[in-house]
Amino acid sequence: MKKLFYKLLSITQLFWVFSVTVVLMAIYEFLKETYFKGELTLWESHTITIIVTATFATLAAFFMRSLANNLVKEAQEAHGKVESIITHIFDAVIISDERGIINTFNPAAEKIFGYNAQEVIGHNVKILMPEPYASEHDGYLQNYLTTKIPKILGKIRREALGLRANGETFPIDLITSKMCIDEHLMFIGVIRDITDYKRDEDEMKRLRQTEIQLLENLQKELSVATAIQMNMLPNCYYLFPQHPQIQTYGLMSPAKEIGGDFYDAFALNDHYIVFAIGDVSGKGIPAALFMMETMTLLRSIITKPKKFATALMKINKLLCQNNDTNMFVTLFVGLLNVVTGELRYSNGGHNPPLLAHKNEPFEILNVPRNILLGVHDEAQYEVAHIQLQEGDTLILYTDGVTEAENDQQEFFSLERAINVLNSTCSDSKTLVNALHDEVIVFCENKMQSDDMTIFALQYNPNMAIYVKDKFFEWSDDLSVGVHEIDEQHKILIDLTNQLYEEVVVNNTDAEIIEDILNDLIDYTIVHFSFEEKLYHALGYSEVETHREYHTELKNQLLVIQRKAKENKSVVNNELLRFLKKWLQHHIAVEDKKAFLISL
Repeated sequence: MKKLFYKLLSITQLFWVFSVTVVLMAIYEFLKETYFKGELTLWESHTITIIVTATFATLAAFFMRSLANNLVKEAQEAHGKVESIITHIFDAVIISDERGIINTFNPAAEKIFGYNAQEVIGHNVKILMPEPYASEHDGYLQNYLTTKIPKILGKIRREALGLRANGETFPIDLITSKMCIDEHLMFIGVIRDITDYKRDEDEMKRLRQTEIQLLENLQKELSVATAIQMNMLPNCYYLFPQHPQIQTYGLMSPAKEIGGDFYDAFALNDHYIVFAIGDVSGKGIPAALFMMETMTLLRSIITKPKKFATALMKINKLLCQNNDTNMFVTLFVGLLNVVTGELRYSNGGHNPPLLAHKNEPFEILNVPRNILLGVHDEAQYEVAHIQLQEGDTLILYTDGVTEAENDQQEFFSLERAINVLNSTCSDSKTLVNALHDEVIVFCENKMQSDDMTIFALQYNPNMAIYVKDKFFEWSDDLSVGVHEIDEQHKILIDLTNQLYEEVVVNNTDAEIIEDILNDLIDYTIVHFSFEEKLYHALGYSEVETHREYHTELKNQLLVIQRKAKENKSVVNNELLRFLKKWLQHHIAVEDKKAFLISL
């Protein structure tokens, strides 16, 4: 189109020069005839005409030459600009004819491919391509010349492979297009070496894969940490089977995978138990580690009733040491005499518990105003005391309950918590679950922002009256010689006795009986797992046989559990005798034989 335009422009210019010359000659003839009135001889007339014509021709030639010079100059400038662009462009520029013969190979192409321009100009462009692209190039080119249907021509960038002079294959970005030069079809390729880009891309993929693997590993480790943390919390409905007058239940719902809230309950001796609840500043792993440290200190320091008075002071001093992260914990700890009902307690900046006497509403327990732990190593902690009566209930909670927010940014509040508890049955598990469920309903779709922990303790001293002879008595003859296993066996026996008391003696509510049965079965499964790991560590040769025995018994217990859910009457004297029989056989026969061989 451009070439046609310049051709038409040249014809137009010639036409105007011709027209102007004709007009000037006509004017000259008219003036000559008018001025000389035919007085010139023929020779004189022709001489003057020749001179005038030559003058006009010279002027026209000068004009045409000037136009031609300007066009040549513009063409040279344009050609120079194109050459400069091709020479200095960052990308390789390769121009080849319709046969694929290279006639332009810019410096960038020399640098990328490792050839001098003179080494490739006049050669087929396929010398710059690895197989199989080199063999396919001529066929592709011929197909285009025949059909005029392009496959890769155009401005769309594509990735391909190039071949350096040293035989190295490398990735390139390629854009190809066509153009006409002096009425000859030419192909121009713009090429960029993307070796570094692909290397970086591969490295990014590798790093992303490594990151994914690290995240998966961290998630697994976090799951293990979550399991460890949850296992540190008491997870049995009846935490004190040796103290049937104490009914407890706790629940901790972390805002993240692991949290900083905790509750704990453990027996010191036949008369005293300790229970506590805490809330560590922050969330996540740091809070969980601080929480575990606090729980460990709690159990290691309060080992006797007489150590309770100074326990929080000692725990606080130890938490303040090397506390570069400035973390702290709120803590409420109680020491209960299960025989007399005397409760001594100390509070380190925690939410005051709620106390309800039998058949009365919940009220806030008056607690000492002590500073939270981990802030000041010289802090003192006052101890208060009250007398619990038959049917009294204590509810301990963290601020994740009262400060839970809904979509309208309203707090659940202490008032709502008390109303829920006052309208709920007195069973400790029911109280805890009812309060927790109400908070969840209140928050609706709002994501939990803080750990939420609730712990309930009920005091019923009349429950301590046992029948004279226990259903299943522990004796030293049952000992297998391993302290940890003996203690676990004692807990299983205590749970069995507790189930007997509730079913036969007290005729307790079916839901409570089901809970005790579930605890007995769940703890049995935990016990089996612990035993198998211990056998493996001791090198017991028949560990697989013993594991099969555990599996068979576990399946029987799970069937009982399922049937008990479907029919409450399943839990009766016959079942109790079966449970006692398998437990006696498990301890006195199977475990004694296994540990006798192992040890």
